[in-house]
Amino acid sequence: MGRPNSGKSSLYNAITGGEAHVGNYPGITVEILEGEVDMPSGGRAVVADLPGLYSVEATVDSETDEGVARAFLDASASKSGTVILAQVVDPTRLALGLRLTRELLRQKLPLVLVLTHRDVLVAEGREIDVRALGDNLGVPVVLVDARDRAGAKRAVLAAVEERVRERKDTSTTTHFDPADLAKRVQRDVGSDRELARRRFTERVDRVLLHPFVGPILFVGLMALLFAAVFLVADPAAAAMDQLLSLARGGLTRSFGKGLFTSFLTDGVLGGAGTVLAFMPQIVILTVALELLEASGYLARGAFLVDRLLRVLGLSGRSFLPLLMGHACAVPAISATRVVRDPRERLTTILVLPLMTCSARLPTYGLILAAFFSHRSPLFRAGLFVGLYFSGILAALCASWVLRRTATKGRSLPLVLEMPAYRVPQARVVARKGWQAAKRFLRDVGTSIVAVSTVLWLLLTVPMPGRQAENEIEASVAATIGHAIEPITRPAGFDWRIDVGLIGSFGAREVMVGTMGVIFGIEDAGDDPTPLTERLRDAKRPDGEPLYGVRTGLALLAFFVLACQCMSTVAAIRRETSSWRWPAFVLAYTYVLGYTAAVLVYQLSGLFGLR
Repeated sequence: MGRPNSGKSSLYNAITGGEAHVGNYPGITVEILEGEVDMPSGGRAVVADLPGLYSVEATVDSETDEGVARAFLDASASKSGTVILAQVVDPTRLALGLRLTRELLRQKLPLVLVLTHRDVLVAEGREIDVRALGDNLGVPVVLVDARDRAGAKRAVLAAVEERVRERKDTSTTTHFDPADLAKRVQRDVGSDRELARRRFTERVDRVLLHPFVGPILFVGLMALLFAAVFLVADPAAAAMDQLLSLARGGLTRSFGKGLFTSFLTDGVLGGAGTVLAFMPQIVILTVALELLEASGYLARGAFLVDRLLRVLGLSGRSFLPLLMGHACAVPAISATRVVRDPRERLTTILVLPLMTCSARLPTYGLILAAFFSHRSPLFRAGLFVGLYFSGILAALCASWVLRRTATKGRSLPLVLEMPAYRVPQARVVARKGWQAAKRFLRDVGTSIVAVSTVLWLLLTVPMPGRQAENEIEASVAATIGHAIEPITRPAGFDWRIDVGLIGSFGAREVMVGTMGVIFGIEDAGDDPTPLTERLRDAKRPDGEPLYGVRTGLALLAFFVLACQCMSTVAAIRRETSSWRWPAFVLAYTYVLGYTAAVLVYQLSGLFGLR
């Protein structure tokens, strides 16, 4: 255990070989991570990675990350057997870490002090007398570099075994001045080069943390990041779309036309396969956020946006969950435990579904490709960035309203230390990208394929007693879509889109898969033309286009605001221990989404768009 950003998760990974999320921002670990390890002298031990905390004696909410760590510590103290408490300390901020050490010594648990970031200490030209520090505290002290996994594991486990052999509390006193002790055991041995490096970091921070220039640079960087997601991933998505088209043609030639071939091409490839074409965007976004986080820039972003968030009733501590929401709202909701104020934490949870998560990317990509293909890539990239910032703006406006109504209260002040700038590890960044791809593939292979298969059945099985011009019009799904079409028609939606919206509640990505299933079944010739072209070429009986730019804009407006995600609803239920707040989120986001879609569709018609 230790303070946030002390290197706990890096050390946990080094010892256990696990893959805990490593970053330079408090609140990364919001659950208790456990793993087993073989000890040097034989036997096995369980290693637990606790959320970061600043104090074990201050009063905190039991549901925050500090509360989780404190509860685990209290439970461990009452367990039978040997429990060793390893405090992880950032040696570049030794005095701050020793404040927590003083409290931990009063817990009467055998303590081992692990100083991490040895590489940073050396780079800054500083040195710590580890022996003197251990003698003053009366506990084993080791200095490691968590990037050297083998060395860190060997040193820490040896110190733990030394503590086990002692079988008693050998600490001398808890009455010491952390600042004075840190000053006595630490000395500056830096050369002019190291001192110049420190001054360089200070000069960079004077620009990046400038009250006027800093926010402009931050917003510009975020805009470039999200634009790159679209511009870089677009060619990759097009290539994968072509592969899927070839696969459809190959299945048709191998098995011929029939119900089984229809299931494979329309139910599987038309559903999950269409979603796969947008996986590159999700991977690129994950890698980009990991680079910013591992470099230490995201913590500075929290300070930059704290003033703005405070006007809206939040604080910089809400920044990380809101940013994580761009990848997925489910872990972001768990990450709100870093927010100490319960009312602010609830507000963050309630507005997180408005953030543009990666699950929206397939639908955005489909709509942009289908209805705006005649526009330049720069225009589509700008619209893509606009969708992201629309979600952010909607979330901020909702938080402003909620903090003055349902979750009224004042936010606690932001206390956050600046991490040192670090070069991201290529291995860690690549692993995060691989994990994002693997998780997305797993979702495609389970829930999305399952939903697409059910939809294929509903689109294939006829509704008893219903007569229509073609088979799909007479299906069960079409009957349901037609029933709600009068409600959605003011937004420009027909029964096909309605069926897609119903299916996408299980997972937003299914919207793309559903449209693939619908248009695949309607095309009796198994035309391998990409889904985007089918949407553009779809005609009404009178020859008019079935969908236009107005419909695309209305769909985008709906998906920006509506909480189309069953997993998010379940996560809100878990974190709030109530069905009241999930129901509230569904109600207000659907009202906002439907209203926005109608307004966009009707107003765009007044401006002459078709």
